Amino acid sequence: MRQKNSKPIGNPQAGEDVCAGHALGFPLRTELGFSPIENLTLDVFRAVCEVYTSGSAQPWEIAFKIAEENLGVIDGPLVVARTTALLRALRSERKIGFSYLSIGCQHVSPDELAVAGLLKAARTGDERGIQRGLMLALDRSKTSARTQAAARALAALQLQIGPPASDAPAGNDDFQTQTVQAVYLH
Repeated sequence: MRQKNSKPIGNPQAGEDVCAGHALGFPLRTELGFSPIENLTLDVFRAVCEVYTSGSAQPWEIAFKIAEENLGVIDGPLVVARTTALLRALRSERKIGFSYLSIGCQHVSPDELAVAGLLKAARTGDERGIQRGLMLALDRSKTSARTQAAARALAALQLQIGPPASDAPAGNDDFQTQTVQAVYLH
């Protein structure tokens, strides 16, 4: 998501486009230590979110193009399918909107961070982390079998395709409680 600012924020010159993630103080992917497969999955996730928000098929094409260019015509579509399954599970079990930023944005929203943390916990076999990630991603104390299964399936595919993510923590509790003014998926 991009927003036009009349006042400079940080280094941008007056009148330049300022990334919404930057304006809201969201962390950068590099600060979070995202691996290449995590970055790719995040962009595919954002494209699939945009499909639901816009009702357009164009973001599907973008999701497949990104995935196939990076992973090939066999693994790329699998990432799109597993990412879609996770988003469908979240949409059916989460009672509030979901914030996401635009494809390619280098910042990460709190909801995206919760999903990234859930996937990392699933990749590393951290069962407590999975339960905590589910509670954050679903924004409730009761966890769900559908979202858990979808997250585990996507995480297993990430492990097959890419090297393991860094051991750096995916985020902290204070960040998860921030208010979000990004795009919301209902």
